[in-house]
Amino acid sequence: MKDVSRGGVDSAMVRQLNASRLLAVLRAAPDAPWSSNDLVEETGMSRPTVLAAAGRLVELGWVTGSVSRAAAGRGRPSRAFAFRRDAGYVLGMDIGARTVRVAVADLAGRLVTEDEHLFSDPGMASGERLAAVIRTATGALAAAGVPGERLLAVCAGSSGTVAADGTVRVRSGIPGFVGVNLPDALGEAFDCVVIAENDCNLAVVAERWRGVASCSENVVCMLAGERLGAGIVVRGGLVRGYCGGAGELGFLDMMDGLTAAEGLASRARSEGRRRVAALATRHTRHLPHDTPGAVLHALAAGDAARVNAPLVFDALRAGDTSAPEVLDYVLGPAARAIATVSLLLDPELVVISGAVADAGDVLLSPLEDMVARLTKAPPKLAFSPLSDRAVVLGAVRLALDTAQARFHDPLAPAPGVRRE
Repeated sequence: MKDVSRGGVDSAMVRQLNASRLLAVLRAAPDAPWSSNDLVEETGMSRPTVLAAAGRLVELGWVTGSVSRAAAGRGRPSRAFAFRRDAGYVLGMDIGARTVRVAVADLAGRLVTEDEHLFSDPGMASGERLAAVIRTATGALAAAGVPGERLLAVCAGSSGTVAADGTVRVRSGIPGFVGVNLPDALGEAFDCVVIAENDCNLAVVAERWRGVASCSENVVCMLAGERLGAGIVVRGGLVRGYCGGAGELGFLDMMDGLTAAEGLASRARSEGRRRVAALATRHTRHLPHDTPGAVLHALAAGDAARVNAPLVFDALRAGDTSAPEVLDYVLGPAARAIATVSLLLDPELVVISGAVADAGDVLLSPLEDMVARLTKAPPKLAFSPLSDRAVVLGAVRLALDTAQARFHDPLAPAPGVRRE
C-alpha cells in the first residue's frame, strides 16, 4: 500500500492515516527499533512520509526516535524508531468465588507484575469482595510502579452471564454477584475505561493469544474446574449471544444426572472423598495396593477431608485401580458438553482450560475416547498450557484491545503528553 493520495482528501486526515499505519507496524514488532529504511520497505511509503509520520508519533508519545549511527554511511543516516511499551499500561482481573488474580501489562502485552488474593470467606458479600479486588489491583499497580494516569484500560472477568454493559446476569458461581455492574462498581477506583467480560470468553481470547488455539478460527474453550462453561469463537469472532450467555452450557441440566454446576475438579474432589470415606470404615491401615481407591486412601492418610482434585489425579497417575470408574464419573458431563457443542458448531478445536488443565496427562486420552463414542465427528481436544492464568491473560488482551481502540484508532496523545 503506497502513500495515501491527497486528491480530494484533507491533508490532516492523510497524515493521521499514515501515522496510524506506521504505528501498527511498530506496535506489531516492538522488541527492536526499526530503521526508517526498513519502514519505507515495510509500508511502501516514501521516506519523507515515513519520517513525517514517525515524527508525529514521537510528538504524541507513542514512539521513540533516534539517529542510528550503525546505519549512517554515505548519504543521510537512517533514523531508528521503536514503539514505546511503557507509554501506558493495562490491568486484567480474574474474579472468582475463592480467588482474585490480577496482572499488569505494558502496551506490548508484556506482563510486568501479577498477584492473587485468596478470599477469607468465599461467601462474603459482593461489596466486601470488590473492595478486596480493588486493594489487590491497586497493590499490583503500585508494585509495578504504574501511576494511575498511565493506566489506559481495565478488564474484569467474572463467571456467569455478563451483559454488554458489564452487569452479571442469570447465574454466577460468585455469591451476590448477580445484578452487579462491574464497570460501575470498579470504575471509581480507576481513572480509565473499565470493562467486564465472562470468564469463559476471556479464556478463549487468551488461548488464541498465547495458548494452543493461536491458529484456530473455530474453537471452543471450556473452563472445567468447579463449573462448566465455554467460550466460543466462530470464524475468528467471539460468540456472546443475544444476552451474553452463549457458552453457559445450561442444557446439561436437562440431561439425567448431569449439571453445568459441576466441573471436573468438583466432581473429582467429591468422588475422591466418597471413596476415601468408604475405605476408612474398614478400620485398617494397610489396604491391598490393588484395592480400588487404595492409592488415594494412602495419599490422603485415610482422611477424606484432605482429598482435593490434584490429589485424586496424583492417585490416578500412581496407578489407583479405581481409575476407570473415577474417570467415567469425572469426565461424563464434560464429554456430553463437548459432543453437543461439536454437533452444533463443528469447531476445529476444543480446549480444556483452568487449573484442571494441569491434569491433561491423565484426562486427555479417556476424554477423547468418551467424546468419540458420543459423536461420529469429534473435534481435536487439547488441554491448555495456560492453566489457571487463562482468564486473567484474556482480560489483559481485551484491555489491550480496548486501549488501542481508544488511543490508537484514531490517534490520541499518550498519557502525560500535552494536547495541542
